[in-house]
Amino acid sequence: MERWFDKIFPVGDPANQQSRFYKFMVESLGDEILVTDSRGVVIFANPASTTLIGLPINELIGKRTSELVDEGYFSVSSTDEAIKAGRTVSVLQTMRNGRTLLATSVPIFDNDYDKLNMIITTSKDIDEINDLLTTINRQEQELKLRGEALDALREDIFDDVGFITRSAQMTGIKDLLVRIAPLDVTVLIDGETGVGKGLAARSIHRFSKRKNGPFVRINCGAIPETLMESILFGYDSGAFTGAEKGGKHGKLELADGGTLFLDEISELPLASQVKLLEFIQEGVFSRVGGGGEKKVDVRIVAATNADLRERCDAGLFRKDLYFRLNVIPVHLPALRERAGDIDTLVTYFISKLNVKYRTVKTISTPAIHALMAYSWPGNVRELEHVIERLYVTSEDIRIEKENVDEALREGATKGEEPLPVESVVLSGASLTEACRQFKDRLVKKAYEMTGNTYKAASLLKVDQSTVVRIMNRTKEN
Repeated sequence: MERWFDKIFPVGDPANQQSRFYKFMVESLGDEILVTDSRGVVIFANPASTTLIGLPINELIGKRTSELVDEGYFSVSSTDEAIKAGRTVSVLQTMRNGRTLLATSVPIFDNDYDKLNMIITTSKDIDEINDLLTTINRQEQELKLRGEALDALREDIFDDVGFITRSAQMTGIKDLLVRIAPLDVTVLIDGETGVGKGLAARSIHRFSKRKNGPFVRINCGAIPETLMESILFGYDSGAFTGAEKGGKHGKLELADGGTLFLDEISELPLASQVKLLEFIQEGVFSRVGGGGEKKVDVRIVAATNADLRERCDAGLFRKDLYFRLNVIPVHLPALRERAGDIDTLVTYFISKLNVKYRTVKTISTPAIHALMAYSWPGNVRELEHVIERLYVTSEDIRIEKENVDEALREGATKGEEPLPVESVVLSGASLTEACRQFKDRLVKKAYEMTGNTYKAASLLKVDQSTVVRIMNRTKEN
């Protein structure tokens, strides 16, 4: 095989070629290379040495390095220091022209290390090193500033979405959301009701390459089972009685190029689970009443406040769909587990309300402490509602601890009191209205006990659509 330096020095025997190559390499270097014998007499100098020292090679050869110091060519000789020390030495040399060099001298001994043969010295212009360090420091500073700007932009996006948190625990979750956003894989967010699962899903969308596409949300627990498939996948003309002429796009089609957020995924009917799994695996689906397959580019993000593993064991949720959705799990802790966020959230909500109601109100430190001491079973959503109630009902411009205590007492008893017959009669409510109120409370309590509309309907022995309708009505009120 042809040696690589044959192409550079094609003429001569191999030994001569290699010697010429090494000479060429040494003479081409911009750093000084000076070789002396064991007494410090120069026996070799490369062209860079003449430039740095200020003497031609023929005058350098044969001179002692100590003579060069005496004649003022440089301030100190690393060669002489290495001879004295018997080891490698580095020194800073001030040259006659005012430049500063970092000189390193390496002593070379014979095989038995008992006789000094020569000293090899290399020198580097310290100004060049300083320039390099300055460049590196400037680049590091630019990277730091750029990183700070990116961090500020990231927080602006979270604030714009409404995902407000400053606690260390939630900062880690925000970092996770930013990291997984560009990956374009399915994400399953779990946590109690009101912790901000929808805001986390919207944050993923905003940090992804789909940020300019649609973000479509569907609450699987608020849609009757009979309508779920047509709402999610759409339908063709004539698919069922009352179907719009020409058909209708489903949520999946509306999310093309963006993100589909399936909230309360645990409530998705089994029939729709099969079609959703097919879409996640194959990227295609069919409308209700349609024969042809449709293909859309949609990222799926799902959320649940139920234990999907338990629902899988109970036969209410497909295991294969669960594993497809749970590629990247994200757990959002309850507000009671991150009380450090309450102060931040309160400030954020009051700032929003100041804009909404065109006035300026504040909240006292004792009032914030009272809010932080509360367990918040309804999490961030409950905190937001309490703050707005305090804001609206407080007569003063500052919300005090007494206002908070009263609001929390009311919240703890609201909706839990019985419906005494005497109170209903004295209130003047009609029998129909009284029955409606009792039905609303009954359905709400069943939902709170079971955690989903299907179980609540089974417990009350009514259709799931009835529970959904009443729950939607109570939310609006």
